Amino acid sequence: MKTVGREIMWNLPHEAAVVMYSLLAVLLVVVAWGAWARVEAYRRGRTEREDRFDDLRGRLLDVFRLALGQRRVLDRKFGGLVHLCIFSAFIVLFIVTCLVAVEYDFGVMILDGNFYIVFKLFAETFGALLLLGVAGALVRRTLFRPEGLTRENDDLLQLLLIGAIAVTGFLIETSRIAATHPAIAPVSYVSNALAPLLFGGMPLSEILAAHRALWWAHLLIAFGFLGSIPFTKMIHMGTGTASVFLRTSRPKGALQPIPDIEEEEKPGVLAVDDFSWKQLLSADGCTKCGRCQDECPAYAAEMPLSPRDVVLKTKEQLGADIRCGLVPSAASIDKSTGKRIVPDFAREVLTPEEIWACTTCRACMQACPVLIEHIDMIVDVRRGYVASSKIPDTVRTALRKMGDTGNPWGLPQDDRIAWAAGVDVPFAADGKEFEYLYWVGCAGAYDPRNQKVTKAIVSLLNRAGVRFATLGPEEMCCGESARRMGEEGLFQLGMVEMVKELFAHYKVRKVITQCPHCFNTFRNEYPQFGVNVEVIHHSVLIRDLVAQGKLVPRNANNLALAFHDSCYLGRHNDIFDAPREALGAIPGISLNEMERNRERGFCCGAGGGGMWMESPGKRINHLRFDQAMRTGSNAVGSACPYCLIMFDDAIKFNNLEDSVQAKDVAELVAESI
Repeated sequence: MKTVGREIMWNLPHEAAVVMYSLLAVLLVVVAWGAWARVEAYRRGRTEREDRFDDLRGRLLDVFRLALGQRRVLDRKFGGLVHLCIFSAFIVLFIVTCLVAVEYDFGVMILDGNFYIVFKLFAETFGALLLLGVAGALVRRTLFRPEGLTRENDDLLQLLLIGAIAVTGFLIETSRIAATHPAIAPVSYVSNALAPLLFGGMPLSEILAAHRALWWAHLLIAFGFLGSIPFTKMIHMGTGTASVFLRTSRPKGALQPIPDIEEEEKPGVLAVDDFSWKQLLSADGCTKCGRCQDECPAYAAEMPLSPRDVVLKTKEQLGADIRCGLVPSAASIDKSTGKRIVPDFAREVLTPEEIWACTTCRACMQACPVLIEHIDMIVDVRRGYVASSKIPDTVRTALRKMGDTGNPWGLPQDDRIAWAAGVDVPFAADGKEFEYLYWVGCAGAYDPRNQKVTKAIVSLLNRAGVRFATLGPEEMCCGESARRMGEEGLFQLGMVEMVKELFAHYKVRKVITQCPHCFNTFRNEYPQFGVNVEVIHHSVLIRDLVAQGKLVPRNANNLALAFHDSCYLGRHNDIFDAPREALGAIPGISLNEMERNRERGFCCGAGGGGMWMESPGKRINHLRFDQAMRTGSNAVGSACPYCLIMFDDAIKFNNLEDSVQAKDVAELVAESI
């Protein structure tokens, strides 16, 4: 006999258990039916192109850290704490319910003595946290709604159902305490405080009747909520966790390659089931929090892109397919053919304007709490556009130039070394041994503004005694822009193969890059095709040479400099300190940090092929330049040729050529020596 615990199913007729378990059986069938339909929908996606089950230990750690530990969710303080209250309460109260079921169903006396007291304390505390979380979420949703948070009635309904479960749970306990006055009632501190307020002076028979009514209401609401999970946003509790577990093992800056591209019939996405099963599952795991949209520079510039909407449109199309599979009468039928009307996914559900607006800056992926791979989804749709020859004229022109001339400027190969006139620069073809191959890149070779940076880098390498060479007229585009614009064939079969041959011919082992895009491509993507070299960005090498005393900045520079983190050096490759440390060695210079810096840096707008395209809306580089000017600086520093071009454009747009400069790290260090 129990000394402290309570009778389970107290004040309920025997038939209540029969009805409850009958409803539970129905609930399990509904949940299984919904889960099966979703799994079948995912299976219609293409086969994954990478192993999603390697490094099981690391994947499980990510689940505990990101899914259970809510690490990224907590990056937003108020919203994160609200979600943590609801999430943690659900876990604890689920365990509480399981313990009650074990004792009732198997006759194992668990809930007694001191354990029962602790059990009640936990149940009461986390029940209160659940109510607090729901209240906070309602306040946030109605009074302080972040722009990216969706406004769908379904989301509000789910929140109200959770709140109703918590309220009825407390009222059940409150009525039980009012009726029985247990000795340990103070442990249930919320319910005990409410008992005299809600049931004080009420006849016992009415309290007992209220208790039974509340119990049934609680049961029906809870079962209704659980049964809705496979058909509502709440599916993210399972699919979001699965998305974290199945996260990519690729380096952050690497796109997923297409193996055997010459044999691939569908290299890209034109229909929703052209996405991989993992991409469909991840889209279904979207929490609709809108953090990706809040961080997106294209969205901030009022371009047609919202990464949140790309995912949610995919999720909605997938959901429509599921609904029509479960309930065929829900489909819209073409009367002339008798077939279901299916919209053109890549042009009507998603739009070319939003897909081409992406700069692949990775801000969306950095913010996503369930590790959705937005960039791969968008680039896969671009691959579909390229394969079907449905691309904007600006994209077509850039790709044609890269294919015809080996550079996106479309300039002759002989002009690639025009910058070297009068400069002491060795070429690999001269036969002299070298330690580093200096990869100038297309911007450093052809763009007049960046040719100055190229010369500054060469002067620093010569001064520091670095044994290096360039490919000169043999160099060509590494293919980064082509790949991100969706032309995987040109990238793999053209540029990678030619560079691979050159590197093998000259026995290249170490590469210095001027451009973060080239750096990322050689470091993270060429290894996918058997090209493995040690890659160092020029800002890192300059920092190291300064630290070794081989470069000694002496001349003071009194610039107030706002430093801009290039997306492909920073977010994609986690290089934040090296350029700052190189600049910090210059006497007199003042480094000012913009509000959006380092991991949360704001894109210049040139990535993802944006350098070669025009999109409607504001110019992203103008927004970033405004952010730099708000620091009170008279110069903007970067370590990327694309960023430098974009800031030069913004300076000219604002007619500030006489008062504001855009400078590369290499130029500033060279000027100080």
